[in-house]
Amino acid sequence: MPSNAYGSDGSTTIDSLTRLLEEEGALDIDRVDRLNQLGYEYWISDPNLSIKYGGQALEIARVIDYPRGGAYANRVIGVAHWAQGNLDLSFKYLIAARKSYRALKDSLGIANSSLNLGMAYTDQQNYDLAERNYQDALGIFKRMTAKSRVATTYTKIADLLTLQEKYAPAFSYLNQALVIHRETGFLYGIAEANRKLGQLASAREELDEAISYFLLAAEVGKQRNDQVGLAENYLGIGQIYLSKNDVPMAENYLLRAQAIAEKFSLQRIRRDVYAAMKELESRRGNYRRALAYADQYFNVRDSLFNREKSNLIANMEARRSFEAQEEKLLLAQKNLDMLAQDNQINRLTKWLLVLILLAAISIAYAMLSRKNTIIERRGADLREATQQRENLEGALKEKERELTSYTLNFVQKNEGISELKQLTEALAKELGPEHRTKLRTIGKKINALLRVDDDWADFRRHFESVHPNLMVKLGEEFPGLTRNEFRLIALLRLNLSSKETSTILGISPDSVKTARYRLRKKLGLDTQDSLFEFLLQREQGG
Repeated sequence: MPSNAYGSDGSTTIDSLTRLLEEEGALDIDRVDRLNQLGYEYWISDPNLSIKYGGQALEIARVIDYPRGGAYANRVIGVAHWAQGNLDLSFKYLIAARKSYRALKDSLGIANSSLNLGMAYTDQQNYDLAERNYQDALGIFKRMTAKSRVATTYTKIADLLTLQEKYAPAFSYLNQALVIHRETGFLYGIAEANRKLGQLASAREELDEAISYFLLAAEVGKQRNDQVGLAENYLGIGQIYLSKNDVPMAENYLLRAQAIAEKFSLQRIRRDVYAAMKELESRRGNYRRALAYADQYFNVRDSLFNREKSNLIANMEARRSFEAQEEKLLLAQKNLDMLAQDNQINRLTKWLLVLILLAAISIAYAMLSRKNTIIERRGADLREATQQRENLEGALKEKERELTSYTLNFVQKNEGISELKQLTEALAKELGPEHRTKLRTIGKKINALLRVDDDWADFRRHFESVHPNLMVKLGEEFPGLTRNEFRLIALLRLNLSSKETSTILGISPDSVKTARYRLRKKLGLDTQDSLFEFLLQREQGG
C-alpha cells in the first residue's frame, strides 16, 4: 500500500484497480486494500471519489476486523476532506487514523497521519500545532531514511513559514525539497514545490517570478492529473494578473480555477475565486454580476468561517487544558520529591541521634514534630497557591476564548460592512440621480460604522485583559507610535492574516503592507524580521 501524501506518478493504476474491483465481489482484505489504493490515487484528481472509495473501504474493514485497512481508509477520507476545505471532517478522520496506527505501532503510518494533520492545522492557522506535527513526522521519516517523505515535509514546513512571513528559511526548505523530488522523479512533489515557490514569490511581490513558478507547477501537474493543484495554480496566476490590472488574463485563469473548484467541491479555492471575480466585475462596471459573485463568496466564506471558528476555539481550549494538566503533574512531582528528601534527612538525623546520644531522644522528637508541622503548613500553602493558579488560568482561558471569538466576529462584521460599502458605491454609479443621492446617504452611514471607535474600545479592553503589559512596554520604548499603529500591533500580536487585518482596519491589503513596512522602520526591524516574534519577545520581557 502506498505511503506518500499524494498519489504515485502514473495514470494506469486507477484503470487497473477499477477493473479488479469490478471483477471481484468478495469482502476481504484484498478488496479493502484496492479500495484504499483507488481512493488514494484520486486525492489530487477527484477528492469526491476519494471519499467514496475510502468510505467503502472503511465499512468493509470494520466488518472483517481489518484494523490496518481501516486506519488507511480514515487517512484517505481525511486528506480528501482537507483538499476540499472541510477541516472539521478532516480532523475527525485523520485523528482516528493516527490513533489506529499508534495501536498498530506503525511508525510510517503515524508519521504520515501527523504530516496530514499538520496540513489541516496550517489551513486552520493553528501554527504551533502545525509545526509540532510536522516536526514529529520529519523525525520519523529521517530515522526511516524515507527521502521522498522528508522532501514532502520540507514543502509543508516551507508553506507554514511563508504564512508567518519567514521567507528566507521557506525558500531554503523548498529548494531542498525540489532537489530530492527531482532525484526520485516524484512529479507531484516537483509540481507542489514549484507552486509553493510561486506563492512565496507572490507574497514577496515578485509577481513575474511567481507567474513563472505557477506555470511550471501547472505544466508538471497536468502530467499527474493534479486537478487540485491546477486549480490553486490558476487561482494564483489570476490573482496576480488582477493585481496588475490585466483584467482579460485575470478572467481567463480565474474562470479555469472556478470550473475545477466547483466540479470537485474545493471550498477554499471557490471562496477565493469568487472574491477575485467580484473585484474583477466591479472594475469592469458589471455591478450586478459583482453582486452575484459577492453572494456566492459570502455563502462559501460563512460556511468555512463557522467551521474554522468552532475548531479554533475547541483546539485552543484543548491546548490550554493539556498545558494546565502538565503543569499540575510537574508541581505534584516536585512536591513528592521535596517530601521524600525531607523524610530521608529525618531518618538519617534520627538514627544519628539515637546512636550518638540516647539522652537527646526527647529533643529529637520535639524537632521532628516541629518539622512535620512546618511541612503541613507548607503543604497547605502549596495547595492554596495551586488553587489560586488554577483560578487565574481559568480566568485567562476564558479571556482568551472571549478575545478569539470577539476578534473573529470583528473580522466577519467589518468584511460585511466593507462589501456593502463597495456595492453601494457601485450601484450609485449605475442608477439615476434620485437613487444615487439616497445611496450616498447610506454610504455615509456605512462609513460611520467603519469608523466607530466604540468597537475598538471594546476590543482594546478584551486585548489588554489577555496581554496586559505589551502596549505599556511598547509605549515606553517607542513613544512615537500612533493610535493606528497600536491598533495594527494588537492585530499582529493575534497573528491575523493581512486580509483579516485590512478588513478590521477598513483599509486595503496593500495599505496593510505599507503600514507594516512603516511600523518595522519605527521599531528598528529589518524586512526579514518577524513582527509577531518581536511582539512576543517584548511581551515576555525580552
